[in-house]
Amino acid sequence: MSKKKQPIGIKKITTITISLFIVIFALQNIEMTEVKFLFWKITISRVLIILGSFTIGVLVGGYVKKWFRKAPINQDNGSKSHPWQA
Repeated sequence: MSKKKQPIGIKKITTITISLFIVIFALQNIEMTEVKFLFWKITISRVLIILGSFTIGVLVGGYVKKWFRKAPINQDNGSKSHPWQA
């Protein structure tokens, strides 16, 4: 029983490359930065800001992708309608 190794797809290579560039960019920006939001003021490392923003973007993008895949099918013509359309 030998398992065949599947080749790495272009999507996976692109994802790994972009993630690697984000990490390198973040590690080159280790200075402390003051973040102001409404009445809060926090001093935090730029690395945490960059990686946190990237992580939130990935999570939101994944959620939106799932949301659009679950769009209801229009019974009249069989096409998918977007969730915000009546």
